This record gives sequence, structure tokens and C-alpha cells, in this order.
Amino acid sequence: MAISEGIAKITYFLFMGILLLNIAQKRSGNKGIQKRTATLYLGIAVLILYLGAGAILHAPRLFRTSVPDLSILAVLGVVLGGLYLHREKTFPFRIKCRKCGSPLSLHQIVMLDSNLCSPCEEESRKTDPQGE
Repeated sequence: MAISEGIAKITYFLFMGILLLNIAQKRSGNKGIQKRTATLYLGIAVLILYLGAGAILHAPRLFRTSVPDLSILAVLGVVLGGLYLHREKTFPFRIKCRKCGSPLSLHQIVMLDSNLCSPCEEESRKTDPQGE
């Protein structure tokens, strides 16, 4: 199996999983807009990678010339470079609470923008009742 073929198969299912996660994040409402936008950006990046792998696989039919299989690495580099340049928007997911450093639950990591554990979030609500 060629590298591009394997990447095309993997990215298809990864893209579907990211879209399903994005739909699930809609339940958190205004508390998770940043993370929902981040999963949308990640989905677009995976889609670009999928389209690049598909173009390389079907280049003989599309462009009437073959493209080297390793050129998927250039597409991968461009996608990863774009994600790195915009990492504040594409990777807002934190594993530990930003105040006390305790581990966050999966729901807090993926759904809520505050990146705070439950006790710290309660404390934050008491000091600032209108939110951040």
C-alpha cells in the first residue's frame, strides 16, 4: 500500500470523527465556542490532507502525469506548518487546570473553554458572577 493511499484512508475517518466531535460540542453552547472553532480548523486541515493524498493517488487520471508518492510529505508539511502558526486558535485543549494544575476530565478538555477544574470554576463564578 502506498503512503498516500494509507493517509487517504486514515484521514477520511479522522475527518468524520472530528466533524462528529464538532457536532457534539454544540451542546456546550457559549461555554465552548473557542474549542468548537478549533475542531473546525482541525477538520479543515485534515480535509486538505485528504484532498492532497487523493490528488496524488489519482494524478495519472487527473493530470495525465504521475506524482511521486512522497510528495504527500510536502502537503503534510504545509498543513502542519499552518496549524503551528495558528496554534493558539487550533490547539486550545489543555489537560491540566490553568489555576491549580489538577487533571481535567475529558468533558472539560474537549468541551469547555475555561480550562478550569470544577472547584476552580466554582471559585471563579463566585468572584466574577458575569463570567470571563
